[in-house]
Amino acid sequence: MSLSTVYKSVPSSAASEWQLALHSVLYGDELLADGAEPYGKQQNNRNHWNKGEYVQSNGDRITEFAALTVAEPRAEDKGLLPAGAMVPVAPESGEVLPVMVSEDGVDEAISLLAEFPVEPAADEAGVGATALLDPGRVQAARVATGTQTETVSASTVLFVSDTHAGFENRVVTGRGDSVPWMNELSSTETFHRIREIAIAQDVDAVVHTGDVLDHEVDRETLDAIGLDLAMLAASDIPVYGIIGSHDHDSYEPRHSGSVDGIAWLQKQTSNGNLTELSAQPTGVPDSPLTLYGISAGNVGIDAVGTYQSRSWTPADISFTPGSRGWNVLCLHDGFGPYRTARADVDLDELLAQAAVSFDCVLIGDEHRPENGDFDTGYTFESRDGTPVLYTGPAMRISDAYSDHAAFVTELTISSSGVSTVRHTV
Repeated sequence: MSLSTVYKSVPSSAASEWQLALHSVLYGDELLADGAEPYGKQQNNRNHWNKGEYVQSNGDRITEFAALTVAEPRAEDKGLLPAGAMVPVAPESGEVLPVMVSEDGVDEAISLLAEFPVEPAADEAGVGATALLDPGRVQAARVATGTQTETVSASTVLFVSDTHAGFENRVVTGRGDSVPWMNELSSTETFHRIREIAIAQDVDAVVHTGDVLDHEVDRETLDAIGLDLAMLAASDIPVYGIIGSHDHDSYEPRHSGSVDGIAWLQKQTSNGNLTELSAQPTGVPDSPLTLYGISAGNVGIDAVGTYQSRSWTPADISFTPGSRGWNVLCLHDGFGPYRTARADVDLDELLAQAAVSFDCVLIGDEHRPENGDFDTGYTFESRDGTPVLYTGPAMRISDAYSDHAAFVTELTISSSGVSTVRHTV
């Protein structure tokens, strides 16, 4: 069933503010956030149906969106709803929306309702507001129920990308572009340095956004990198990641001195040195951080060799809500707003349809900052205000780094926002 079914089933004895909150979301009222549009108006504006299609046979307006997950209602609410009715599920907490809400429970109910997306998936993008319900009222509700984000402790990760282990082998293999300073590059030294930084900064985790390996990598390099990963695991610093297109290509090396890189990545995941991210939540131990990831082409480690897709759309992805802590999404493809001319996927569309509210997005695949600006060219915001960050390659594998050092980024997420510190590799 629907959000409107919940609204119509709320008994008159329920808290009046709960009825007001539901009415605000569906049809517009005083608890709707400034700049937000009620669900009914959004659907009417986006989907150009005629009245017969927009109005059900019983005269009710259609105000429901496929983006809302539903489940069976609470036992105490079943008698208030039509037989067999399902109710929406709050996307972050995974709790079903209540129908009967007392004055004592209204703060918790409003906190759940505030989890719903500002612009549920529809045919077109909407107004771009960043809150559904009045932020002041939501904050008061969350403080009252102990779920206010400010109660969540900070979390720090080391953001790494595009290490391209084995890149220096291009001199021997002849595969791929090179840089004039190839003799200065060392994949093993790069990973040693990453390990040293992670331990020195005592981060909660290392997060890699893809192209861990180059398309040709030798056994000696992989053995050395594997030791670094094992040492991080022994230091209680887990490593999480997704894979990129070069990782995909390492599955079938062409040079006699190279080995199967995907087999090595599978070994690292099986022995616990590396955890692959997906659209399912992955919690970081002893941290409020939950990680998500989509590998290049939406093809993960175990799917390489079976699927060769290099294109996907937001409609192909279904994120499962995790904890109430910090949610971070890791990607490795071409995304707007950075790649405005040749983006593979619309990041704003992906975030708008997600059932998870992300606190920041970390993206790999870029080997140079926008407009060559190393100060600000790796940091952006999505349309809904979500911080979008790149860290660039951890080795100087691009001409853009002819006079710049490669770096990794120490990233801290707290109630104050996202802060970064760069560390030269």
